[in-house]
Amino acid sequence: MKFRKLQGKIKEVFETQGAFAAAMGLSETTITAKLKGRIDWKRNEMRKACELLGISIKEVHEYFF
Repeated sequence: MKFRKLQGKIKEVFETQGAFAAAMGLSETTITAKLKGRIDWKRNEMRKACELLGISIKEVHEYFF
């Protein structure tokens, strides 16, 4: 799966996708669709996710691409 590493980080930091979705200001359905590659991540969403998850800018490609 494309975003497996990101999913692991979400679970590590927030425990659930629902808690992460709430912190992101998005629905859990939207987060699920993004993690399954059905909806693309916007730059501002990637930036916010990195801030919330403690991912450095240098690591963005490891999680989103």
